[in-house]
Amino acid sequence: MSKSVITLNVGGIVYTTTKETLLKYPDSMLGCLLQHNLPSTRDSNGHLFIDRDGITFRHVLNFLRSSQLCLPSDFKDLDLLSAEADFYQISPLIESISYLRESSNIKGRTFYLEIVEVRTGSTATMPTCNSRVKTILLGRKDVLLTLPPAVVGSDFIKNERLICKDPQDHTEVELYGSPVRLRVGEELKNLGWTLISSDLSTSSGFDNKSQIGMSLIIEHTFRDRWSRVFEPDEPIRINPNHTVYLEEANA
Repeated sequence: MSKSVITLNVGGIVYTTTKETLLKYPDSMLGCLLQHNLPSTRDSNGHLFIDRDGITFRHVLNFLRSSQLCLPSDFKDLDLLSAEADFYQISPLIESISYLRESSNIKGRTFYLEIVEVRTGSTATMPTCNSRVKTILLGRKDVLLTLPPAVVGSDFIKNERLICKDPQDHTEVELYGSPVRLRVGEELKNLGWTLISSDLSTSSGFDNKSQIGMSLIIEHTFRDRWSRVFEPDEPIRINPNHTVYLEEANA
């Protein structure tokens, strides 16, 4: 067993492995070097010396051991690894790097939702009944329909304010309940959505129709914007709890 152990000096970094590992791909440079006893350079300790990047050889050697390309999530030297794979002529490694490049170039799709809550009254910040609050959820119709009734309401068709035939059109759904904006926000957060902005605008005026004379009316508009990245191959599936309503609407 000891005869199969080989020590290599790659760019000043010493690695110890087995001959069987280096012969994993006989047509590679390392395979040809060991099979045919080609002339090679030795360091002062008699180890096989290869004048290449020593740090990157770690990933080359791991591929020889497992036939899998396992890189850290923050790996940034793919170009360098590609050059090393080409030098060592390890075809499966070259193909794995090419596949990884193609996969990383495919970006996910980002969708956005917006929750608009309007509070109107003389004490708009602390409404005393639901009639003084109107909440609207805006977004692409097919994306809204991926959400459960706890988010978009139990009767999507009835609550839809814009009648959109194309699922990819943007629509508005009126939400009911209190405090619906916070409840929907919690649901979206638990479903993987990210709050990207939240702002408040305020306006005021007088109600001339008030029975007690001129009455100051305050209107607060809260606007929350949410986003979520769908993976490239992630389908946009309608939540099964909405299917019955869509069937009734298309009947």
